[in-house]
Amino acid sequence: MAKRKEAPKTERGQQTRQAIFDTAIDLFAKRGYDKVTVDDICAKVGVTKGAFYNYFRSKDQIILEEFMRMDEHYVRFAEEISSLPTSLEKFKVFTRAAITLMSETGVRLMKVLYHSQIAPHMSRPYLANERRYLYRITNEIIREGQERGEIREDVPSEEMASMLIDCFRGQIYHWCLANGSFDLVETCDRLMDLLLDSLKPR
Repeated sequence: MAKRKEAPKTERGQQTRQAIFDTAIDLFAKRGYDKVTVDDICAKVGVTKGAFYNYFRSKDQIILEEFMRMDEHYVRFAEEISSLPTSLEKFKVFTRAAITLMSETGVRLMKVLYHSQIAPHMSRPYLANERRYLYRITNEIIREGQERGEIREDVPSEEMASMLIDCFRGQIYHWCLANGSFDLVETCDRLMDLLLDSLKPR
């Protein structure tokens, strides 16, 4: 995982950094990620480019930090479910916690995050990086279930994890297209009920 840039130590520095972040997200949402420049962000906040680069290496890092924040939550979720008795329960509770996090993040910011990952210059989107904790934890849960005989073994755990994540990501994408007009968590709960049966040994 990329190293997070050290947060400013003064209260004023923290306020400036937060203002840059909030303004950038607002501009991305209004104009589109690829149409906003660092100059645009600086002009709106009223800071120099030097000040911007004191807090963020690029506008891409602003998006990266939001994904990293999510990854930190995934690690905490994984710790909280470690005592659950079956891998299927772990998968269900972990995935629901991840979906809830995205729902609480809000459709506006999720649109920005998804848009940034398909920008023309984005050759290696962080969203699909299989070294992220989302993939690693999901894979570990599935592999454990396969070893215990709780989850089918005809598909490798890495491939199954990627396919399952793609299923829920498709629902999140649809939620973004619909401007958050339906309950994301409730809809993904119904999807989970369908998927759980397909995971059981045949």
